[in-house]
Amino acid sequence: MENDQQVVYDKRMSRKIVFWILIAIVLMGVGARSYELTARSLWFDEAFSWRLVTYPFQEMIERDAADVHPPLYYIALWGWGKIFGTTLLAIRSFSVFFAGLSIASMYLFASSAFKNKAIGIVAALLMALSGWQIAFAWEARMYTFGMFLSLISSWALLKAMRQKEQMPWWWILYAIITVAFAYTHYFAFFTIAAHALFVLGSVIKKTKWRIGEILQSKRMWFAILSGIIMVATFFPWLKTFLKQNAQVQENYWVPAIGGWSIPDTFYRMLAPTSLIPAHTGTLNLIIAILPLAFISIIWVWLMFGVRKNQDAAWFVALSGFIPFLLAISLSFVSQSLYQDRFLVFTHAFILIGIAVLLVKMKPRFLRIPLTILVCLGFIYASVNYWNELDIPSKGGAHAATQYVFNNKEEKEPIVVSSPFVFFAVDHYAREEFNNTTIPKLYSATGEFLHFAGGPILSEEDFTNIDTISKSDTIWMVDTTGFGGTKLELPEEWKAQDEQTFQEVFTHQADVFVTKYTRF
Repeated sequence: MENDQQVVYDKRMSRKIVFWILIAIVLMGVGARSYELTARSLWFDEAFSWRLVTYPFQEMIERDAADVHPPLYYIALWGWGKIFGTTLLAIRSFSVFFAGLSIASMYLFASSAFKNKAIGIVAALLMALSGWQIAFAWEARMYTFGMFLSLISSWALLKAMRQKEQMPWWWILYAIITVAFAYTHYFAFFTIAAHALFVLGSVIKKTKWRIGEILQSKRMWFAILSGIIMVATFFPWLKTFLKQNAQVQENYWVPAIGGWSIPDTFYRMLAPTSLIPAHTGTLNLIIAILPLAFISIIWVWLMFGVRKNQDAAWFVALSGFIPFLLAISLSFVSQSLYQDRFLVFTHAFILIGIAVLLVKMKPRFLRIPLTILVCLGFIYASVNYWNELDIPSKGGAHAATQYVFNNKEEKEPIVVSSPFVFFAVDHYAREEFNNTTIPKLYSATGEFLHFAGGPILSEEDFTNIDTISKSDTIWMVDTTGFGGTKLELPEEWKAQDEQTFQEVFTHQADVFVTKYTRF
């Protein structure tokens, strides 16, 4: 009796210890993502999120439908904004909040899937320390929100599959969470494909390809039920999705896959960098290809080397590999969809694979020192990435807007030549300088493509050369980012003052502020 009580006490203590370790990891992860959260200037994608959620709800949905993303993230951010406001701190805090939930969800999924708390703790720790994950949690975009839904839906699916007595409730929960993921980002379809392959493979393995047993399998029928629920729930948005997809196929900004696109993605997943990894010299080539080779080996090991909780191992491998395979395949046969940040949801399962390897490493005495070494490597990579970005010296659109408002006269207009910097300038003008002067976007036609912010622009945003010419002095904001150039004004306008403000990322280039006087 006394021994039994001791066992129960030890289990409770173990749970308490794990709980507080997890809380510490989540707080550490949130802290790393909150450090200097507003120091980096708002950029186009984030400013798109901000501008869209400032519209009335119905108008927001209609404008989003004209873009290329599903609406759930914007709906959630719109609600968040009603409570906390739409300042840069507020909208980025939404992403940090769900980053914290994602770290906790990593523990929930990994520990449950492998029935091993140590794997859950290491997976959560790697997520908290990952520089790649930290970078996407800085973004006022749907990445951490989608990550949370991806992990929770995966957890629900394994719960559903592992029921001894198959009941529909876990399958229904899985369907609801997964369709929410699809309403957050369309790359969820690639994860759903991995889920479907996992379910089908599991049923086939259990029934040994016997068609009669497959048809009688409750797992198969409940999986079909969850699929029907997802299709029925997504159906109201299907027409919009098809229209958005056609728009992407016609015009989109993602470049074609190059020879180093895929290895570079894996490199950045482990050692984030804003630069292109070096591809010259034997040593650099080995370093550039090593992350892809390492992760590929982990996938093979999960599928064929893990004996205990084999279903979880296959699930994690498929959830990592299949989205990559589909994104690459579709990008070769149609408009390229391959972009690092779209694969952030897949990255969680790569980190789980690394955690499984560390915890199951043999000999056992290597596990703790190797885990510490990997964590230190992640910390080093994160700090190195922060130093590489050199955010304090790159003020970008924020510093440019601040310079304008510190030096302009009250009635002197602000004109922005590119939509890729206009929304950021507009944000700072409204949120930080209280609408003293609303910037205008220069356009000869009043039309921009969807990937240049067309769906969130209104007629009152525009100005043209005739309107500009009514003023004697204007402040022009230009950018060379995203392939842009400075706007050429008629000869009657003379530059009196020009300042340059560097953005953080190379593709954003520089922002220029020029004071023009008309003679």
